[in-house]
Amino acid sequence: MARGHALVVDDSSTARIILSRLLERAKLTTRGAASAEEGLELLQKEPFDIVFLDHLLPGMDGFQALEAIKRDPALRDIPVFMYTSQNAERYLRDAKARGAAGVIGKQVDRDQLLKIIETILTDGTSAPDTDFPVPETGLDPAEHIQSRRLTGRLATLEIAYEETYDELRHLRKSMVQMEALHQESLNTIQRRMKQMMFFTLAGLAIVTLGLGLEISDLSNVLGNVNNELMIIQEIVEDLVELVGAPSQ
Repeated sequence: MARGHALVVDDSSTARIILSRLLERAKLTTRGAASAEEGLELLQKEPFDIVFLDHLLPGMDGFQALEAIKRDPALRDIPVFMYTSQNAERYLRDAKARGAAGVIGKQVDRDQLLKIIETILTDGTSAPDTDFPVPETGLDPAEHIQSRRLTGRLATLEIAYEETYDELRHLRKSMVQMEALHQESLNTIQRRMKQMMFFTLAGLAIVTLGLGLEISDLSNVLGNVNNELMIIQEIVEDLVELVGAPSQ
C-alpha cells in the first residue's frame, strides 16, 4: 500500500526515472513533469505529499515555481525539495529563504533520502535538516567536477543494475508461473484425451455389440426364411407330382 504521492519535476527523463525508483523504495507513488508549468498544473489536479523540483527548467525555473507554490494557500504546506546539481552555500540559503524544505543533490545518498522521506511521512508537518553539501575533497574545481560526474554515473549505473536485477527476478518468476500454467494445461488436455478415448472405445464396443446382436437376429431371420422357402418348394413339388400323375 502506498504511503504517499510525490511529484518529480525535472526536464531530464533519466533524472525523473532514477528519483522515482528511489521513491518507490519508500513506498511512494510518483508522477513526473518535464517543466515547472506542467508540475504546477498537476499540483492543481492531484494531491501530493512531497515535491522534488529541479532548478534549471525550460521556461519557468525552479525558484520561480517554488515561489508560486508557496504563494498558493492550497499548496504552501507541501514540502518542496530543490533537486539539483547546485551546491553553493548561497544557493542553499536562497532556496531556504524561498520556502524550500531542503536541497537534495542529484547524487544524493539513497539511505539519507529514504530517511528524510520516512521522517516527513511520519511527522507530516516538519522536515529534518536536508541540505547535502558536497564534502571537501582537496581537489581543484576541474577535478572536483570530474569526480562529481563520475560519482553520478556510478550511482546511475548502480541503480540501473539493481533495476535490471529486479526485472530479471520478476521475469524468472513470471516464467516459472507460465511454465506451471503450461504444465497444468498439458495435464488437463491429457486427462480429457484419456476420457475421450475411454468414451470412444466404450461407444465402439456398444455399437459392435449392437451390430453383433442385429447380425445374429438377421441370421435367424434368414434361416427361418430359408426354411419357409424349402417348405414352399416341397409343397410345389408335391403339387407338380399330383397334377402330372395319370388319372385312374
